Amino acid sequence: MRALSAAGWQVGVGTSRGRGLASSSRHCARRHVVPAAHENPTGFVAAVAEAVGQGGYEVVFGGGEAEVLALSEHRSAIPAVVPHAPHDAVLGALDKSRLAAAAATVGFAVPATLDLSSCVDEEQPLVVKARLHARPGHSGAPPRIDTTVVLGATAARRRVAEIAAVGGEAELQEFVQGRLMAYSAVATRGGERVAAHSMQVASRVWPPDAGASCRAVSVPVEDEIARRAAALFAHLGWFGLAQLQFLVPADGVPRLIDLNGRFYGSLALAVKAGANLPAVWAALATDRGLDAGSARPVRPGVRYSWLEGDVRRALVERRGSRLRDVAGALCAGVGAAHSVAKLSDPAPALAATRRLLADR
Repeated sequence: MRALSAAGWQVGVGTSRGRGLASSSRHCARRHVVPAAHENPTGFVAAVAEAVGQGGYEVVFGGGEAEVLALSEHRSAIPAVVPHAPHDAVLGALDKSRLAAAAATVGFAVPATLDLSSCVDEEQPLVVKARLHARPGHSGAPPRIDTTVVLGATAARRRVAEIAAVGGEAELQEFVQGRLMAYSAVATRGGERVAAHSMQVASRVWPPDAGASCRAVSVPVEDEIARRAAALFAHLGWFGLAQLQFLVPADGVPRLIDLNGRFYGSLALAVKAGANLPAVWAALATDRGLDAGSARPVRPGVRYSWLEGDVRRALVERRGSRLRDVAGALCAGVGAAHSVAKLSDPAPALAATRRLLADR
């Protein structure tokens, strides 16, 4: 929202309760009550269409994967631009099995997919993820199904059953230990070229081993990653924003583990480093021209902090003393980009704090 507003857009927000982190921002021009897509996809699409009529919006972005899939599938019912490739291309990119096959085609290494029936080791760490998040409208379907690392075949079978119970289809992969790296880009229609991109590496993640960046820094884009990513977008027929996540183990070969086809948690890092990816996406979606600086290289060394995640990580990992690790997390947040906290727009951080205290 802040990135779009900085580029001159008026932004409205739809949430199931009419309020939330984004809707509390001073950059929110209008608020709408929209049912959750994973619970009521039909009502979600109808409410979005009504909000577009009320606000005169030109383009509609989905905040999460359930919203992206619902908007992509039912875009003909939305009287505004839904900025995605054809629906089958969206499914192909977000389906982790199809993504892995496409990634191998363009030369990206991927973690090996395992057969649960052949797993008997109770000491082997395994990664269990959903091929796609739960089917929209499925009874009890969550908005997303988190990837988890489990120990042993029995725990893996239990997690596979849990994913199936909420309407998901599980996939089992080898556990790869390494640093988390991400390449984010906005592809033009059909994945013909990359209009803007950025790259980052994480020094801390939460949850450990299978989580998101809670501390990261921008780095120069690696030419080989960018070349293969462009080939992947073209192979998928992708359009718009995509964040490719990699794990880089000791052998130095990045393994592609996921594609986020939506706004992602550490997006503020790319924006602060000089790549306003949301604004580039919106401009391409509405056939506006891009300014001359949209494709300039991002500044390396810009830091990102997800403070809540970093503090929770420090309490669990305890790198050194617990107090020192928590203090380090607090210090790392000073001067860093944040997805929620910002002095010039404090209301979202206050809303997050109230929600956190209520949860506790």
